[in-house]
Amino acid sequence: MLTHWEAASTLDRMLDDVMGSMLGTAASPHTFTAAIDVRTGEDEVVFVCDVPGVKHEDIEITVENRVLTIKGTRKFEGRENEQILLGRAYGSFERSFNLSDAIDDSRPVASLADGVLTVRFPKHAKAKPRRIPVAIGPGHKQLEE
Repeated sequence: MLTHWEAASTLDRMLDDVMGSMLGTAASPHTFTAAIDVRTGEDEVVFVCDVPGVKHEDIEITVENRVLTIKGTRKFEGRENEQILLGRAYGSFERSFNLSDAIDDSRPVASLADGVLTVRFPKHAKAKPRRIPVAIGPGHKQLEE
């Protein structure tokens, strides 16, 4: 599976952490990166994405050329004339994954609950594991369980 990694944003975050600890405050808000688990079973592949504070309307899920892309934005909603020390990360994220031929990318189901986005893809019937009976020599019956 393909995962998108942004070296520049990782370096910016590390520098902010170092500068923040030296100065007592961070110079800029951290970039938000959604953590994603990929789980596979006999019947489906499931992408579980932590998106706390991301609203339903700020999430976009697309499948194009067998590539799943999950995009979103966690927006900072501050008030005028307030002093803030930001400890949480804000901004946009984008993660992409190549889908194997075993996945039926025409029937995904996505849901958002309690800050967790779940995207489910069923597997093609031909991709599911099956047991193959073994015959004993020519003209003999197959073994059955």
